[in-house]
Amino acid sequence: MSKTVEEIAKATGFSITTVRFVINGQTDRYRISAKTRQAIEDYIAIHGYSINHAARSLKLARTETIGFVVPDLANAYFARLMAALEARCNERNLLLLTLASHESPELENRAITSLLERDVDGLAIAPCQSVVLPQLRSNKTRASIVAFDRGYPSWPFPAVVSDNYQGGLEMARRMLQESAGGECFFLCAHADSPSIQDRIRGFETACAESGVDDVASRIWTDANDSPDAGRHLMRILIDELRRPPAAFMCSSLLVLEGALLQLREQMGNIDPALLIGTFDDHAMLDLLPNRIVAVRQNEKAIAERLFERLLAPRDPVGLPGETDTVPCEIICRNF
Repeated sequence: MSKTVEEIAKATGFSITTVRFVINGQTDRYRISAKTRQAIEDYIAIHGYSINHAARSLKLARTETIGFVVPDLANAYFARLMAALEARCNERNLLLLTLASHESPELENRAITSLLERDVDGLAIAPCQSVVLPQLRSNKTRASIVAFDRGYPSWPFPAVVSDNYQGGLEMARRMLQESAGGECFFLCAHADSPSIQDRIRGFETACAESGVDDVASRIWTDANDSPDAGRHLMRILIDELRRPPAAFMCSSLLVLEGALLQLREQMGNIDPALLIGTFDDHAMLDLLPNRIVAVRQNEKAIAERLFERLLAPRDPVGLPGETDTVPCEIICRNF
């Protein structure tokens, strides 16, 4: 079993301070002899060394943990974002504690409360509700709080989001340009979310530019972000049109997954001429023969900005509700 600083000091006969200087590589600065350093390092090489995290946290007033609350890790975007943020945490010897809300306010509240009770040093939340918990407003803990993905106006904290409006606008422009007769439908899940609202606004702007009438009839929404939502939206769209659409775009890969499954089940196959658009990108899309327009969110850039915000003092310079907007990238396949 590895030893603590106190146990190493007792076993080697040196002071706790001397052992810490050796462990932290400060022997030259504090003129620790080579013989002393070697004796301590030899002992550690045999027995190992473990940090007393409880004592360290009390001394430094830090737990070296970051809380991360996401809606659903089945969403490829959130999974990639978590991996990018975890990599940054690892570089600083911080532990990322990830919990999923599954778009449930109750589960989200429980996750936030649990992480704050653990005195995390920072808390990143993709909120599924506009209501701000009282414990977040009072924030008597030392945690820096940052929202991401959804920038609710009611949240009095900094936010880091993708440029969802511009992404929706550019994707819809390309879809309307390429689709036969300018037909394109938008299948959206969790449409009350600020990020989805921005994507819808981008779609509406592109439709207005193209002279599309009755834009509202082109937008189909479901409360849940899931393959089942995609199935449901595609089923009612086919029933309404009495045929498959010539072109459609989805608010997430999960919705796209369900829409494609429903198309294959209801129509017998997926027409290679079908024009497909989706938010978020995945290598699996390369396997489809269809023309595809995907909006890739920059997870690494978002994770980097999140990390900077999380490590900032609790009262950073600037307005508490300011938002960092990260550009998206349009990826086209088979054009």
